[in-house]
Amino acid sequence: MAANQSSIKTLLKQWSRIIQAWPKDKLRPDSVSFQTVMQARINNLGAPAAAATNAKANDAPTAQASPSVPVNEQKELRQIKALDALLQNRFATMYPFPNAVRYPQSMPTHYDDVIKEMDEAPTRSRFTAFMNRIKGSLRLS
Repeated sequence: MAANQSSIKTLLKQWSRIIQAWPKDKLRPDSVSFQTVMQARINNLGAPAAAATNAKANDAPTAQASPSVPVNEQKELRQIKALDALLQNRFATMYPFPNAVRYPQSMPTHYDDVIKEMDEAPTRSRFTAFMNRIKGSLRLS
């Protein structure tokens, strides 16, 4: 059991490192951000014994406590390795993105414009958003 607890502690440290290093999504609300969701997940991962003791205290004395959910260490390690590979851009270096896709001939600045809009969107005022909508609907040629 001590080895199991130490391996769970190691998994929790690795999850914490990934959560801290993961970039924050400016457009996603904090309640559903990657960091919040994964923090809730590792809180459940690290507290199966606490959940069992709470269930035992709340149940009738004759009822048995519900068993804690076992941690599948191999599955957790695979998920940690996959997210770590994404953080280190291993797939981008293994499978480079062709420039013809990134900068199409029909509209070479399209993806740069999308990135610029996504960076500006969280700080944009309602008036500016309204004016951009009006500018987009009125095209003077």
